[in-house]
Amino acid sequence: MKRLCRNNYSWVSTHVFVAMAICSCSYERELPLLEVEFGQDPEVTAESLQDFLPPLPRVIESPDNPRTAAKIDLGRILFFERRLSEDSTTSCQTCHDLQNYGRDLDVFTTSPGLDRSRRGLRNTPTVYNVAGHFSMFWDGRIKKIEHQAAAPLLNPMEMGFKTRQEVVQALATTPDYIELFTGAFPEDDEPLSFENICTALATFERGLTTPSRWDMFLKGDRNALTKDEIRGFFVFKEAGCARCHKGTYMGGQTFVRLGRVIPWPEEVDPGRFSVTRNKADYGKFKVPSLRNVTQTKPYLHDGREPSLKKVVEMMARHEKGRTLSKLQMNYLLQFLEALTGSLPLEYIREPDLPGNH
Repeated sequence: MKRLCRNNYSWVSTHVFVAMAICSCSYERELPLLEVEFGQDPEVTAESLQDFLPPLPRVIESPDNPRTAAKIDLGRILFFERRLSEDSTTSCQTCHDLQNYGRDLDVFTTSPGLDRSRRGLRNTPTVYNVAGHFSMFWDGRIKKIEHQAAAPLLNPMEMGFKTRQEVVQALATTPDYIELFTGAFPEDDEPLSFENICTALATFERGLTTPSRWDMFLKGDRNALTKDEIRGFFVFKEAGCARCHKGTYMGGQTFVRLGRVIPWPEEVDPGRFSVTRNKADYGKFKVPSLRNVTQTKPYLHDGREPSLKKVVEMMARHEKGRTLSKLQMNYLLQFLEALTGSLPLEYIREPDLPGNH
């Protein structure tokens, strides 16, 4: 339920903001220009694409959670269901607008809490394509999407329920839900359960994928990208972006600490350490996917930066110790735009909710 929502590591009053000083002596110092070579007619070899295969599937399947039409339809309904919050004001859709690439349309860097008076410290990840990531949330505290929804449902600042039974009871008073859960989980003695609520949501979310022109390119259509976008791919590789943003999801498969070459400015979030208590994990975060990245601002785990260009500049400087020329930046941003996929508009159409609530 998807408040994968500006992850609930902790919450702070809207009156308290941590000043993120982007400037420091090390940050401002002159750095060498990134060197990239490509011809007038750049060609990408099959070998250079190996780190990004296979292309994105239309559905992210799981042998542990076979998809059925009944489970998908139920999960879609639950995604839009505001009764799955303690005060019936918030649904998964509230913070993960499916018509807008699964992002929060709130103008601030992080999402408001249930009572709207406090905000989280972490940026809301998109729900698209996330079912294929190796873990959920910025700190990776949960491994599978089938278990992810439990966290926001029971978080006092997100959906606000205190117990699993309260969640079940919020739906059990509507007879239509009894029928829907029985149809989706016909072999269960108690179809309407907390576990099945989470499973139905995950079943729907496994179909939230956005194949793009990049996937057509990976499948062999060399006309799917423009020459400038291909040049952007060369910049992407040479700048070191592919060191972390690789695989089918262009990220989402590892944890890293920001600032490999130059320390990251003013970091206050312990990241993965808050889960493992391992000092080696302090300041590490899950690498976000770059799919639809041009559509999912603000950026970074704390949502500090609304400009993709500025984030690219920061990453090149802090991770590679380089600056990009204006032309290199232009090519790279064009390549990132090619990662924008098509929304499954029919699949995400808002359903009628039981009880016309």
